Amino acid sequence: MFTRCRTLLGAVALAIATAFGGLTATPAQAEPPMVAGKDFSKPAIVILGYGLEPDGRMRPILRTRVLTGLTVAQFYPQSPIIVTGGNAKNGKTEAGQMRNMLMLFGFPANRIIVEDRATSTVQNAQFSVPLAEQAGTSGIILVTSSTHQDRADGNFADAGGNVLATISYPDGDPSVNAAQFARDVMSPFLAIG
Repeated sequence: MFTRCRTLLGAVALAIATAFGGLTATPAQAEPPMVAGKDFSKPAIVILGYGLEPDGRMRPILRTRVLTGLTVAQFYPQSPIIVTGGNAKNGKTEAGQMRNMLMLFGFPANRIIVEDRATSTVQNAQFSVPLAEQAGTSGIILVTSSTHQDRADGNFADAGGNVLATISYPDGDPSVNAAQFARDVMSPFLAIG
């Protein structure tokens, strides 16, 4: 019951954020959508890595992050997804495995940017922010887990990233998850970092 309610609230929050952002199904618009001074016309969707199993398989938390990022990307057909994480296990990196999963679900390879050198959240930010800028994006939508969100937001802001919003998947203490969910809903309207 709680999961259904949370899912429904998440869908409503995303719909509200989209409605306030002036987004439409067509990628070309006369003016970029703005939310509280934030430009969501072409955000980079940055999915943060999470340690792989010793044999190189993705852990459930990482698979959930990828699915969450894929869902966000459906609202921004003009935007790239940056997958970041370089902690290799059995010859495979987090970023490489995320790319494979996105492509398995039919996401276009030309919209995936692989950053496979980072071994920490600080490096995720340091290496991904320049990639987002080189791709000509208007800012960054971070995709991570609720217990990781505060640190990730701060690291990306410190690296000079224009963090537009953060979408976090609940993975820890329910009270932390509830607080992070509220922050996710409000992040398009607030300064992050």
